[in-house]
Amino acid sequence: MDTPATPVPIHVCIVTTAHPIDDVRVNNKIAHAFRSAGFRVTWVGPGNAFFDKETYNRDGIVFIFAPPVKNRLTRLISRSHVRKLAAAVPNVDVYYSPDPDSAPISAALAKKNHAKSIFDIHEIYHGALLERWLFGRRVEFIREFVRKRIAKTCMQCDLVMGVSDAVLDPVFHDMSRRMVVRSCAPSWFADGPAADVCGEGRQGLKMMHGKGYMSYGTAMVLDAMEIVRKEAPGPKVVVMCSGDPDQDPTAQEVKAYAASKGIVESVILHKGVPLQAMPDLLRSCDVGLISYGRNLGVDILPNRIFEYLALGIPIIAPDYAVEIARIVGPEQCGLLVDFESPRAIADAVKKLQEDPALCREMGRRGREGFLARHNLEVEVAPLLDRIRSWYPEKAEVRC
Repeated sequence: MDTPATPVPIHVCIVTTAHPIDDVRVNNKIAHAFRSAGFRVTWVGPGNAFFDKETYNRDGIVFIFAPPVKNRLTRLISRSHVRKLAAAVPNVDVYYSPDPDSAPISAALAKKNHAKSIFDIHEIYHGALLERWLFGRRVEFIREFVRKRIAKTCMQCDLVMGVSDAVLDPVFHDMSRRMVVRSCAPSWFADGPAADVCGEGRQGLKMMHGKGYMSYGTAMVLDAMEIVRKEAPGPKVVVMCSGDPDQDPTAQEVKAYAASKGIVESVILHKGVPLQAMPDLLRSCDVGLISYGRNLGVDILPNRIFEYLALGIPIIAPDYAVEIARIVGPEQCGLLVDFESPRAIADAVKKLQEDPALCREMGRRGREGFLARHNLEVEVAPLLDRIRSWYPEKAEVRC
């Protein structure tokens, strides 16, 4: 009598040419969700990390490393390494790629191996992000070329997912093969107490700004802090750094600009921390800022907004940020202002500093919204169901 074959779980292969192994969305959110669903997960990509080189693999993912990416040229070269390594991974059911140069690799391997492919789009790559690659130049024919190439890749994939409709609309219109999966924080982010917003004994607001980029809103925030310091006492802003603040060139630029404004004591430069350490850091804050100008800010929906919601921190964000407004407005969890106007930012800071009760109430409403509607587990469920529908015979098998 033949022995029944041992059932195997769905096998997802993450194929990336650029994302670091401790990336918040790809590792801590999407890959974690795959593992929590019982999928087997293999990660193929460069061995780079933002800062977590020790505990990035808590979920039993199999990591296969290509040479680290050191600059833009080595990123382009890494494609061949990643392609060869991914092609050698056996018995893959789903290839998932989070960048436009690895997605064609996934699509080709899926077609060859009778598997499925998913392209996860994080950015509007033919927009302001492209200008960073072109050192600020606006070259329209390159912009359209990039958009068309990404659109072509989308057509080759079985599912195109993205952080918002804004990133998907320019490149893919087939609603049957596209899905929005916002980069919500995991529900564990709200474990433990909420932030002590405007707690007893605090002098002025402590505001989380996030990573500092002078051309992406930090300068406007510092200009606003100069105004506030002249009109109201005590506010401080936390600016996160890529590494040690004393070694980070951007941090030094922020520090120099703050010195020119006479507000060095109002700026807290903080070394970057892994996602698991962010809740404790945010619990010391009273307000969360989203500070992009219009060049990037219209279509953004960053991770940080969901982290603010989870910790019960009121938000000040751009009034032109369409996706953010769809959260902040209905949840009544913050203020929307023009982040290209230091005066408008300063007025919002003063409003919240002068009304602690409003601060706390906005934070409470945001936290309730996170727990009910804006956490990763709720957000990612349709994606997991779609993958299970491709392989119903494996859907109930867990690693």
